[in-house]
Amino acid sequence: MKLTEILHTIDENQKKITSYGTFNFDILKKINYKLRLDWNYFSNRMEGGTLTKEETRSVMVGNIDVSGKPIKDVFEMKGHDTIVREVLRMSKGEARLSERRIRDIHKAIMYEEDADRVKEIGNWKSYANEIITYQNEKINFTSPGKVAEEIHDLLNRTNAYFDKFFKGEIMLHPVAMISQFHIDYLMIHPFYDGNGRTARILTNILLLACGYPVIIIKDEAKKSYYQLLADVQAYGGESDLFYEFIGQRILETQKIVLDALAGKPIDEPGDLDKKIALLEKELEAIDPNDEVKIRLNADFFSQMLNTWVGDLIKKAIPEIQKFNKFFTGTKHNISLNTGGYVPFVNESSDEIIERLNSEFLSNKSDAVSLGTSLVFNTLYGTLIKGGLKTFGCNYSIEIKFDQIKYEVYVDEFSENNLRKQTKLYERLLHNPLTESEMTGIVNKLTNAIYEHIDYNTKKNGLR
Repeated sequence: MKLTEILHTIDENQKKITSYGTFNFDILKKINYKLRLDWNYFSNRMEGGTLTKEETRSVMVGNIDVSGKPIKDVFEMKGHDTIVREVLRMSKGEARLSERRIRDIHKAIMYEEDADRVKEIGNWKSYANEIITYQNEKINFTSPGKVAEEIHDLLNRTNAYFDKFFKGEIMLHPVAMISQFHIDYLMIHPFYDGNGRTARILTNILLLACGYPVIIIKDEAKKSYYQLLADVQAYGGESDLFYEFIGQRILETQKIVLDALAGKPIDEPGDLDKKIALLEKELEAIDPNDEVKIRLNADFFSQMLNTWVGDLIKKAIPEIQKFNKFFTGTKHNISLNTGGYVPFVNESSDEIIERLNSEFLSNKSDAVSLGTSLVFNTLYGTLIKGGLKTFGCNYSIEIKFDQIKYEVYVDEFSENNLRKQTKLYERLLHNPLTESEMTGIVNKLTNAIYEHIDYNTKKNGLR
């Protein structure tokens, strides 16, 4: 296919993908895992990495003891996977690149033991570099002294394009622009090593920002990739041919996404056996502390009330009471859905915990073994000095318990005055919150209350 046809097909495929709306979580997880594995494996393999696909899987789950392989290959794969996971979480529109971002990516994916080479990681090259083309000729890249200037110019051009593109002010297809960025970046070759991997990461960041899936350059496309780059860089070849190559890779990934959305298998032959072997390794690597040791019952729930749950409440009470003076009609409360309701305003923490225990014990029920929910609810009535422009304030901490675990949620402020509940932790019952985690939870709650008051007093012209 020619470039115009490829670009048209890409856009039509993207419309089909978009028509599915928000992806089912399991499908999204399946797509991302396949792309993550292939991207890690093939990109590092292109640069001489020696890990097999199975060894790549192993590193991805944290098992970095890959016997007989260079430690450099293992650690560079681990760092590459960290970046890949971060990139795959990106949202559409996050296109802006910076010199610092590029250097940080390089720091993450490179590993050296030689002290002189360690100094080169994350810094523009300090000596000239070159490659030998498929025609056995030399390509010299940008000299070290000009790298900073040329990277700066490239990023200015690229960011200016996307600023206009996202405003609908430019018609050049983003795949063409991104492909040209890839060529220009590799013509600079800004680092002593790792330029191909950083180029592919940056290219995929830009593709995701435009709503397209990432590209994977597999073994069978590797030769064409290097030849097309060399033709443009050294022999005046047409850039359109490289654009077509990148476009074909997008079509390949779009097919994976569309197949997954249609319920078709996207695994490679033999993947089930590999997955089972990987599952065994993952389960063997699980911390024994993550094994289920406790099942919820009334006695254990009472024990939690008198240890870490009570400690969290004691930390929160005096902090939220600091805002009481701004409001009238305030009536906070702590409630349990299996029985127990304790209203309070200015009472001491110890008194409130004592009343909560009393309420729970008097309403103790077998229902707690099926799960319960504790809600620490702040209810500030009416702003005292607001006049006709008064408002209230209501934010909560909620701990949801089921038979083996608990989840901690905290409300956060949003400018539409609708509370946004955020899940912070999910733990097995025998793993309590730490002191610093409790402090962080209370800080989130009080920050939400402060932001609510700050925003509404300014919005209503009270300050």
